[in-house]
Amino acid sequence: MDNTMERWYNAIKKRVSIRKYTGDPTKEEFEALKETAKYLSCPQARIVVRRKSGVFDPLIGKTVSGTSTFAVIITGGGDDEDYMAGTVGEAFVLECTAMGLGTCWLGLSYNRGVVNSGVKLKSRNEKIRCVISIGHFSETPSKGRTRKTIYNLTGMEESVYKKLPEWQRRAVEAGRLAPSARNAQPWEFDILKDSLQVACISANFGYGALDCGIAMLHLELGAAHCGVYGSWEIKDRLPLFKAEIEE
Repeated sequence: MDNTMERWYNAIKKRVSIRKYTGDPTKEEFEALKETAKYLSCPQARIVVRRKSGVFDPLIGKTVSGTSTFAVIITGGGDDEDYMAGTVGEAFVLECTAMGLGTCWLGLSYNRGVVNSGVKLKSRNEKIRCVISIGHFSETPSKGRTRKTIYNLTGMEESVYKKLPEWQRRAVEAGRLAPSARNAQPWEFDILKDSLQVACISANFGYGALDCGIAMLHLELGAAHCGVYGSWEIKDRLPLFKAEIEE
């Protein structure tokens, strides 16, 4: 499979949320992060990488310390932009993980004034959707948080689930590990013939669709790990991954 997608797939199980850092990325790493942000950005959602002191002070909610480097996820207007924001943002997070850097998705725990002063919006339609902290770390926190069961996610009994093609099982298992605001996992996965559909079941404090975008990337990476590729479309207002499988 594509080396980049495999790199991100392997990073899924390594990724944890890091809030206490031992330092900023090096100059070389910072430049690499900017290139990654440029590569992943699209009209619906773009990423800007910055380094500014005071970005995590004063704090709201849980503390973030030890770094001044962050990425800003900016949506550009249009339909389904939050799905894309989650997808490109999580691709960036997984690339950071593969580089050995820690990250954390942040909806509130940052100084909005500092972020706003460091980011220039291109139009009235653009808005800052969230921030991702980035840095080096020495201690990896416990993953402790529970995840929904396969049955809760798909409605399938274990005996039925085990009969699915491997690519669908890998996709669901990767999707199950996707991060979300407050670990709410505001999604369900519908398993269809040669396709997977994501249902956003909660607004999740305004981050539900963005969270589903994160899960969408995980699903696609799980499928790609098995050599199955495809494309996303919005059907009945829900994201649908259609696999390209040769008969």
